[in-house]
Amino acid sequence: MKITKFFDFDKCILSNDLWPKFINKIGLSKAQLAVRQSLDLQNMQGTSFTLPVLILETCGSALVSSEAVRNHIGFSNRQQGILLIYSSKLNSIQLLQGN
Repeated sequence: MKITKFFDFDKCILSNDLWPKFINKIGLSKAQLAVRQSLDLQNMQGTSFTLPVLILETCGSALVSSEAVRNHIGFSNRQQGILLIYSSKLNSIQLLQGN
């Protein structure tokens, strides 16, 4: 998937604090809306081979190859409602259960 090249997972570290930082930045209700929109993108345009990504700096969403995520962090997505929070500024990623 071409968009995967935008995300440099090789430089990313796993984080447990991106979600709280995101909430502090835009507020809980807007953060929850952004998560729902990312999951909606997966439901509308994704496949079983993609994972939604919520981009911390822009509140944007994208889809990445599940294989790329598995190769870089060892996580194989087999559940609905999982998304990845990504911060290019912090070079960090965090998995989040959205449902």
